[in-house]
Amino acid sequence: MKIRINIGGQAVEAEQMSFKAVDEPWAQYKLEDGNVVKLRIVVSNVFKLPNPDPVTGLPQYIVQSSNVMSVEPARSKEELN
Repeated sequence: MKIRINIGGQAVEAEQMSFKAVDEPWAQYKLEDGNVVKLRIVVSNVFKLPNPDPVTGLPQYIVQSSNVMSVEPARSKEELN
């Protein structure tokens, strides 16, 4: 399916690409209070632009996504026993 996307004030016709998730790992960050913040990106749409990148010659894509966040609370010493 083709759609029109506005890029830098210019309307471009892009092709919506079908895809499947191969791997969606969590990035994990341990905070100084012992809690762990987990983040990952979830892609909802991918659009291929009609022209390749002028510098690299590689295809250009627009990706629509959202961030998912989770907090894993620190465990107290009592919980570990």
